[in-house]
Amino acid sequence: MMTPEQARELARRVVALTAADQAECFVAAETNALTRFANSRINQNVAEEDALISVRAVVGKRVGVASTNRLDDESLRRATEAAVTAARVSPEDPEFLGLPGPALVTMPQRAFAATRGFDAEARARAAGAIIEQSSAHGLSAAGKVRAAEHVTAVANSLGVDVGMAVTGAQATVLSAGHDGGSGWASFLDADAANLTPDTLGRVAADLALRSASPGALVAGTYTVVLGPEAVADILDFLAYVGFSAKAVDEGRSFMSGRSGQKLMSELVSIADDALGGHAMGTTFDFEGQPKVRVPLVERGVIGQPVTDSYWAAKLGVANTGHALPAPNTYGPMPANLEVAAGDATLDELIGSVKSGVYVTRFHYVNVEDPISVLLTGMTRDGTFAIENGKLGRPLKNLRFTQSAVDALANCQGVTRERTFVGTEEGASYVPALLLGTFAFTGQTA
Repeated sequence: MMTPEQARELARRVVALTAADQAECFVAAETNALTRFANSRINQNVAEEDALISVRAVVGKRVGVASTNRLDDESLRRATEAAVTAARVSPEDPEFLGLPGPALVTMPQRAFAATRGFDAEARARAAGAIIEQSSAHGLSAAGKVRAAEHVTAVANSLGVDVGMAVTGAQATVLSAGHDGGSGWASFLDADAANLTPDTLGRVAADLALRSASPGALVAGTYTVVLGPEAVADILDFLAYVGFSAKAVDEGRSFMSGRSGQKLMSELVSIADDALGGHAMGTTFDFEGQPKVRVPLVERGVIGQPVTDSYWAAKLGVANTGHALPAPNTYGPMPANLEVAAGDATLDELIGSVKSGVYVTRFHYVNVEDPISVLLTGMTRDGTFAIENGKLGRPLKNLRFTQSAVDALANCQGVTRERTFVGTEEGASYVPALLLGTFAFTGQTA
């Protein structure tokens, strides 16, 4: 595995090889090790190491990109030539003002020895501890335990020169019974030392036992408590269709023309913050620009979207450092979303609901209308009726069709505790939420 310094040196060397007006290179090296289990036994153990070198060449107002995962001199030379050739035949973009220059980037420690040392034997022990919690109750467990390290470096001909290593440990478990019950739990952290596999397995097994023999629910609008996994799904889709400066400028975001308007509950504040003490991932984007904290929604009031150098220049606003690898059709995108914590516990949220539904997580969510963020999908692995302030009878999985913006406009409670959900390359830090209205449109199982 190359070090950040080695990745930076490689990026600088590729920039120097590129015969263009301006040149940029990012190096993304990674090691990934994964242990999978199904039917309560380990069935796969894999590890890989790879490195991607991407070159962006600028010739006047024309831009070309080429990439390779071969590190020999001849392959690097070919990649630089391919990028220049692509630039020369690409259409001009009059709004492209050139690559960004260097800027100060904060580099916190985000690579941990325990994650680097989370080898096959350690992952097998963790998987065994997770499985045991299901096996003890006659349940079947499936899931994964994963450890990864990413080294990212960016250099360009204007002097950008940054590199950073980050680690991530992830575990998931689906516990299933023979009577329709199932439960889900996940773990994500930069430091594998924080994984307690028996606790993770117990959470999923408890949900599977409690959700056995589920019953039906009449379609309609209900008060819901969404667990962190379900909240993260909602947040991911807000980001996908709404938080990019490109989507806002093109008028296809719920934020378009609504900066300063109050569209959500005062209990809802959403930010992208790669610099927070709890954040994961790099603190610079794929142009080597520092990521800054962006208050996307502040106490329900719509703020500004995230930008990269192109959209910041085009719109005449600050670059927030949210560039994706070029070329991409999405524009800038947040990767460190968080919902501000509230002052309640999960039990207090559930205890305040006389009649409603608790959702552990969603599955197969899709967008029906991007402007209202109208989503449809299914509940999965732990859906319960809330009856007189307590989790009651388990429910069969439900289809929902609901505007995320409207749902968050009626947020009535937020937990103090927050959880990481996602991957180390794009994680959300989210609480559980109490939403006053949420539309279930049918039964799926």
